[in-house]
Amino acid sequence: MTAGNETAASAAKYPGGLSRPRFLLTLFLEYFKIALFVVGGGYAILAVADNVFGRRLKWLEEGELLDHLPVFQMIPGIIAGNTAVYTGLKLAGYTGALVAQAAVALPSIIIFTAVSMGYNALPVDNPLVAGVFLGLRSSLVGIIAGTIASGWRRNVRGAYGYAAFAVASVALVMRGAGILAVLVAAALAGIALEFCGLGDARAFDSAGISAAPVPRRAKIAACAAVAAALAAITLIYGNLFWIFVKFGLMSFGGGFVLIPAYTAEFVGPDAPALNIPLHEFGNLMALTQMTPGPVSVNSATFFGFRFAGIPGALVATAGLFFPSYVLLTTALTGLDRWKDNRFVRGLLRGVRPATVAMMVSACLTFSGMSLWSRLPEGGVSVSPLGCAIAAGAIAAMLSRRVSVMAIIFASAAVGLAAAAL
Repeated sequence: MTAGNETAASAAKYPGGLSRPRFLLTLFLEYFKIALFVVGGGYAILAVADNVFGRRLKWLEEGELLDHLPVFQMIPGIIAGNTAVYTGLKLAGYTGALVAQAAVALPSIIIFTAVSMGYNALPVDNPLVAGVFLGLRSSLVGIIAGTIASGWRRNVRGAYGYAAFAVASVALVMRGAGILAVLVAAALAGIALEFCGLGDARAFDSAGISAAPVPRRAKIAACAAVAAALAAITLIYGNLFWIFVKFGLMSFGGGFVLIPAYTAEFVGPDAPALNIPLHEFGNLMALTQMTPGPVSVNSATFFGFRFAGIPGALVATAGLFFPSYVLLTTALTGLDRWKDNRFVRGLLRGVRPATVAMMVSACLTFSGMSLWSRLPEGGVSVSPLGCAIAAGAIAAMLSRRVSVMAIIFASAAVGLAAAAL
């Protein structure tokens, strides 16, 4: 099936013999379920989506999403949104990309609109609720660790791969380096090796998506509709949409990189917008790490609601996702033409082991939320239950016999049962 060819795709048989409308609905529901039940943001969503669409449904090659993580990292936009755009574009063209991205955003919009309407009343301190979230977060440690292990040979190989992984891991975990700085350094190193004749012919296992040209009339109509919608949104809501477009362009590698930008824009008496008290923002950050959805999307929904209620939440979230959709579809549909270019090959070869280091860093971050915590008087407190759940999730992932959603639900049930007992 040729991605991007809407006319041909409508007549083609989709996996499972589904019709195009049924296929798009299934695509939406699968990503909606992933975003609804996965606590931990973009890397966790990518790991679960790779399992669901690669291993269980077999709509993609197993490991295909992980293989494209270097591309997702180098294009502005949150990992969860970029993952959804790739899946939808590959399977059902531009409409599929839009459907999948909407499915990833919708749970955050629903949950954090409710949070924004009365987050102080949420029973986050209830032991049973805390037990469920402990199980969910612990399972994600195992899921991400299992994903790293399964994709290790594809992404970290040769002397450069191991050296780049080690350096990036130290920079991220021990030195607190920024994600963008690590990506740029790794890309430059890979390009230098390629032009020095030390490239790896296997470094580009997968290219972009071959998309048929969109008919001129359809392209003009789509551009006109988008321009009219953006004009109407700007007229009604001012620069709200464009503020979050700016944040979407600033997002490389994950939502946590946007927290300083959100703070500068919205928090404190000197912020140009909203002036949210610092303690309230701290509560918000705690909730975003306990609830499903990427941190950046949950926060965008919260801030948008504070601007203009439920419509503001929709506008802000759409603004955050807009650059990801436009830039990634453009990059993916043009990547095939450049797959033999030495610059592109070197860039992707350089970044690939660094993205594994970023997943390791994310895994350690989640571990600090569920497996251990630092004590105020010094030292570390370890959660035996969290460690046991994470170990069970790793074993289940490596066994390849248990679906990732089953792992998530089982871990939540164990956390709930432990809290009840």
